[in-house]
Amino acid sequence: MTKGRGLPTAGTQPYRRRNGLVRLLRWLRYRFVVPIKRSRHPPQYTARGVAVGLFWAMTPTVGIQMMFVLANWIAFRRFAPRWDFNVIHAMAWTWVTNFATVLPAYYLFYVTGQVVLGRWDDLTGYAGFLRLWDASTAGGATTDYLPGAASSPDVYYDVIVAGWGLAMLVGCPPYAVAAAWIGYVWSLKLAVAQRRLIARRRYGHDPRDPMQTGRPRPEQPGER
Repeated sequence: MTKGRGLPTAGTQPYRRRNGLVRLLRWLRYRFVVPIKRSRHPPQYTARGVAVGLFWAMTPTVGIQMMFVLANWIAFRRFAPRWDFNVIHAMAWTWVTNFATVLPAYYLFYVTGQVVLGRWDDLTGYAGFLRLWDASTAGGATTDYLPGAASSPDVYYDVIVAGWGLAMLVGCPPYAVAAAWIGYVWSLKLAVAQRRLIARRRYGHDPRDPMQTGRPRPEQPGER
């Protein structure tokens, strides 16, 4: 058997696709995972930021999500300081819904909302949804992923608020709550695991070293 047979070589289409996927995964890890591991704040503080960002990401508010996150952060700091969160992480995680993912997410919200509202006779497939979107946003600058509603406040209001707003608002809460919960649990485990790794390297094998603060365990009576 020839050594390396079957592996994509440089310059070929599979190689370029694989290389592009590796770069994308590396970029996602750098933007979303690494900041959680490097955060110097308590894990719960960081995890709450991820949860808030994912909650607003899974709502039909693309384009103004970060403003809601900021308002959320100000309200929590003012009225519920125990629930304060990392606003930078929260804003970063709102970009889970972006120009490439917004229409599939909106379609999911729309169909779920129509089902909840009992509008079984007013459902459409994804291709039909895209055609309706294009027709509704005609006259604005359009792209393959996000037609011109994002660049025109009037069109955004007509389509998102006055047109399909009720169905999407009714349909998005299950996904927003689920995404926030999953994001909180996952990021908390990730941050705590990183603290444990740092503690083991710094203090040895003692599992009683605090993982939440990274400070040495207080000396107990009789240990001297």
